[in-house]
Amino acid sequence: MNIPRIILDGIVMCVIFNTVVALFFMVLPQAYSVMFPKSIKEAAAPYVKKREIKLMYCILLILYFLMFLYMAVSAHFAEITGFWNLFRAGYIEMMFVNVGDFVLLDVLGRLYVKDKNMIKGAENHPGWEWKEWKKLAIPEHGLAWVLIVCPLAGLIVAGINALIG
Repeated sequence: MNIPRIILDGIVMCVIFNTVVALFFMVLPQAYSVMFPKSIKEAAAPYVKKREIKLMYCILLILYFLMFLYMAVSAHFAEITGFWNLFRAGYIEMMFVNVGDFVLLDVLGRLYVKDKNMIKGAENHPGWEWKEWKKLAIPEHGLAWVLIVCPLAGLIVAGINALIG
């Protein structure tokens, strides 16, 4: 395994993922409210358009596809071989994205959005406080990403690399 390459790829993907998500959040803030804590989601619901939600999910789907493809191609050029090495590379790289998402979007981004009142219906809502936010963010990034998303990324990377040959 090429650990420096995996770490560098993880950092690059973390930056790209968080930048793309943040930029599209600036364009479609109401759509992203469906990913926020339940109380904020309910407060913002009357202002959310289904078309914007579909567009947001399409953007995220394309972003994930491109990330998986990048991980697999990068592993191929780094000459990482073998299922378990490819799986670990994909897992570690996605963990960088996970940590970046948690710190940059869920912790720091929450403060920015809260202060700017970007979500209609959720202005000055108590759900913006860390007490409410951590009920969603900690299980998501501490359990769901670690046990589901990152292993899935590892499997996808190993699978794509097997196809690349």
